[in-house]
Amino acid sequence: MKKFISLTAILEGLTGIALIVTPNIIVLFLLGQPPLGPEGKITAMLAGAAILSLAFICWILRETPDLQKLIKGILFYNFAIIAIALYGLFWYGITNPGLFIVTIAHAVLFGWGAFTLRVNRSSNG
Repeated sequence: MKKFISLTAILEGLTGIALIVTPNIIVLFLLGQPPLGPEGKITAMLAGAAILSLAFICWILRETPDLQKLIKGILFYNFAIIAIALYGLFWYGITNPGLFIVTIAHAVLFGWGAFTLRVNRSSNG
């Protein structure tokens, strides 16, 4: 469980920092075009701050003995990212490779987190 939370913290932390520091590059990578105007740039930076906050929470709680609730929250986050990416694909036709990479990465993390919960539940009960 600790490995899952630690890796999540590192990956999401790097993503959050990248969105704050270079929002144009990250949004271009994800969606195929940079954010439009200062509003788009600020929105991407706000998303980066939210993701960085999630990473910070994971990092400071990684030593907590019972991580099940945190992992459930991370599973919801990963599911939401996958759902939004698929919405972008099917509703808006966004087929940029960066979005596929992010979707696959979050699907892998979702699977790993679900497996981690299941294994932990089996070993405790």
